[in-house]
Amino acid sequence: THTLEYNWTVVTLGSQFTSVGLLDGEEFMYYDSNTAKMTPKTEWIKKVETDSSYWERETRDVAVQRDWLKGRLRALESGIQAKGGDTLQRVYGCEIDDNGTTSGYDKSIYNGKVFISLDLNTGTWTAVDERAKSFTEDWNPERRPADDWKDFLMETCVERLKRYKSYSTKKEPGAEGRSEGGPDVGAEGRSEGGPDVGAEGRSEGGPEGGLYGGKTTITAVVVLVLVLAAAAVGFVIYKTQLC
Repeated sequence: THTLEYNWTVVTLGSQFTSVGLLDGEEFMYYDSNTAKMTPKTEWIKKVETDSSYWERETRDVAVQRDWLKGRLRALESGIQAKGGDTLQRVYGCEIDDNGTTSGYDKSIYNGKVFISLDLNTGTWTAVDERAKSFTEDWNPERRPADDWKDFLMETCVERLKRYKSYSTKKEPGAEGRSEGGPDVGAEGRSEGGPDVGAEGRSEGGPEGGLYGGKTTITAVVVLVLVLAAAAVGFVIYKTQLC
């Protein structure tokens, strides 16, 4: 079984916030209130997401989620006598079993206990205790957020898990030069984790290999020369017959 999980945590004391991305339990990206910056933590994720704008965008997005989670924690504490040091987490992700079955989960955890979870079968938020009902009563009438998260967990997350796993297990160039167990072939007929094929029909950063590149160009030139030669011979024969 392989898992891709994201974990956001906010703590009342000091308003500390962290965000962690985990692939099969391995931390591959990290954000906290001190650095206020999403940081890659493994070499393979640096190869997956090479564009610096990706990490800038992740930093902006997680800041929005940080503010959202802090707001939820304040709302929870307003209804009880908070002792300080309360913790609110949101944990979500997806799994692929050994038989290929996929699943997802999204749950909010208050002081170590789950109090809201997303039911992927119904596409609704489920309250585990009384304090959570005020949230789910507000969230469930508007279905779109739950539907969006369901789509993310069952589609985007699963595809990302496959891609990340392909990179994380990819061997350095060697005897076989491929991933353990062979590469995963994507919908476009190429290996996930390999070079992306650009709009011009070539590998990004690689040699030109499209319709007009490499051996195809040489073949086209040879054919053109033969056609012109045949035309020239035909013209000479035609002139001879006229004379």
